[in-house]
Amino acid sequence: MKRYTGKSPYFSIVTPNHNSGDGLARCINSLRDNQASYEHIIIDDCSTDDGFLWAERQAQQQMEQQSSVSTPPGEMPDIPGRLVLRRNPHNMGPGGTRNHGLSLVSGRYVLFCDADDHFAPGALDILQARIEAFDSPEAVVFRYCLQGPKGDHDSLAFCQQAEERPLARAFRDFMHDTIVSSPWGKAIRADLACSLSFPDLPVSQDGLYNLDLFGRAERVLYLPEVLYYFDKRSDGSLTRKPFSNQELDKFHRSWRVFAEHYREHFAATHGMALLEIRGLRFVGVSFIMRQAINKTADDSRVRKVVLDQVRQASWSSLRQLSLKEQALLMSYAVSPALSRQLVRRSQYAS
Repeated sequence: MKRYTGKSPYFSIVTPNHNSGDGLARCINSLRDNQASYEHIIIDDCSTDDGFLWAERQAQQQMEQQSSVSTPPGEMPDIPGRLVLRRNPHNMGPGGTRNHGLSLVSGRYVLFCDADDHFAPGALDILQARIEAFDSPEAVVFRYCLQGPKGDHDSLAFCQQAEERPLARAFRDFMHDTIVSSPWGKAIRADLACSLSFPDLPVSQDGLYNLDLFGRAERVLYLPEVLYYFDKRSDGSLTRKPFSNQELDKFHRSWRVFAEHYREHFAATHGMALLEIRGLRFVGVSFIMRQAINKTADDSRVRKVVLDQVRQASWSSLRQLSLKEQALLMSYAVSPALSRQLVRRSQYAS
């Protein structure tokens, strides 16, 4: 396990930044009311806007503040949070940028935060108190609030009070998408977080990172609090991008890599049903929703991919889906146009 000195921050927050504009300032400022010590590692991935320049000015002011504080030789001033800023030498995408951030971690626990998202007030203090109360679990998962065009919506509650769950339960929750597949929404003990890496894929690198995470985390703490704000108010959000054949190929390739990795490393322990259920959601429901929200891809091509995934699944796996998900898949098999209408009238298109 990595060793930490008395001056190591408790948390390392890793943020990839690319043209986030004013969102990065909000992200940085959301951490400042915490008493828990932290470092905010921000890696700029070749931005062309001024958001990262603002962060650099903040870091310079912080350095001037630190230099004015008298400390023993070789020690850092006792300032709760500090900025660690780096620029990628070339565009590396979100996965490579997060890996760059992980290489700089010096804290005890790692959190990820996208540059246009932010933490709830006091989130780090709540996390530190829970981590210490439960004797340093490998991972902590918490709820988030989705900020969309039609308002804010909190994610479903895991539990009524903080509780620890074993590896098998947490792994199942991840595969069922009860635990969000995004990098954020969890605090990870640094020795585990830094032993993993994001793969070189154009999309959905976080799915593979979290597959390995929940395949190895023996103790996972679930919290009932909403500690993160996920901002989807921008028209540039992923599900608003045109679902072209090129986008279809990216997502389908990522799924195939995920499925192969699961078969090789986890099928013997956890079985194939979990992979079938996740495939129905990721390839089936998700592809239908993306096409419905912004229809640009060839219907017949998307339909073949979706229906092939459905045919590979067992009836028992299909029955594990929600009634809404089952209805969406069945309606799509009968009429893609009908399923698109259902999506556009539902909360999925909000």
